[in-house]
Amino acid sequence: MLLVFSLFTSCDSRKEQEKQADIRLKHIEQLISQNTLNAAKIEIDSIHLLFPKLVEKRKIAAAFEDTIARRESSRTLAYCDSILPKKQHELDSIQRNFRFEKDLSFQEFGNFVYKTQLTESNSNRIYIKSYVDENSDLYLISNYCGPKIDHTSIEVSVGDLIARTDTLATTSAANHSFNDGGMHWETLTYKNDAANGVAGFITQEASKRIKVSLHGKKSYVYYLADSDKRAIAETYRLWVVKKDLTQLEKEIRKARIRIARINKFR
Repeated sequence: MLLVFSLFTSCDSRKEQEKQADIRLKHIEQLISQNTLNAAKIEIDSIHLLFPKLVEKRKIAAAFEDTIARRESSRTLAYCDSILPKKQHELDSIQRNFRFEKDLSFQEFGNFVYKTQLTESNSNRIYIKSYVDENSDLYLISNYCGPKIDHTSIEVSVGDLIARTDTLATTSAANHSFNDGGMHWETLTYKNDAANGVAGFITQEASKRIKVSLHGKKSYVYYLADSDKRAIAETYRLWVVKKDLTQLEKEIRKARIRIARINKFR
C-alpha cells in the first residue's frame, strides 16, 4: 500500500510540475511575441533550473532559446547593415588625406599616415607623429633630435589640463635612440592605450596652444605645430571610425554564424 501511495504521489507531483512548466512556457511565448527577450531568457533559465527531469519541456525551452537567438541576430544584422555603408563612407572621406604605406618585406600591416606627417618630409624635426595601421591600431611617436635627453615619456598640456603617456624604459624596444652624422635621435612609440589618452587630448584641445614636455634624464619643452595638431586629430578620428567599422563587421560575422548554426540543427 505504501508503494502504491508513493507511486500515485509521484505521478501527481510530476503532473503538477508539468502544469507549472506549461504555464512558464506559455509566458515565455508571450514575452517573445512582445519582444521582451531578456525577460524571456530569465524564464527559460528557470525552466532548466526548476524542472531538470522534464526533458520534453526543457526541449521546448531550448527551442525558444534558438528563436530568441535568431531574432536577436537578425536584429543585429539589420542594424549593422544599415550603419555599415555610412561608416564606410565616413572612413573613405577621412582617408583621402592619408597615404597608405606598406613594405611587404617586413610589414604585416600597412600604415595610414596623414599627408603632412610623411617621414620624408619631417626627417629633421622634433614633433609627435601619429598613424593608424590596417589592424585598426593607433600609434603615437615622439620624434626628438638634438642633445641627448633620454626621454621616456610625453606630457601634453593646456593650462592646468594635462595628459601623459606611460613611461618607456630606455631598454624598451619601443624606446629607440641612435646617432647619425653627428646628430642624436630619440623616438618613443606608443600603441593604443599606452599613450594614455594623449591623442584624444590633443584632438579635444586642437584649437588651443598645446605644450609638449619630454621627460627623461633631461627635459625638453616645445609647442605643437598647428599642422601636427590637425594631423593627430584627423588620425584619431580615423582610428575611431576604423574601430567602429571593424566592430560592425565582427558583429555581422557573429550574427550570421549564429543564424547558420541554428538553421543547421533545426
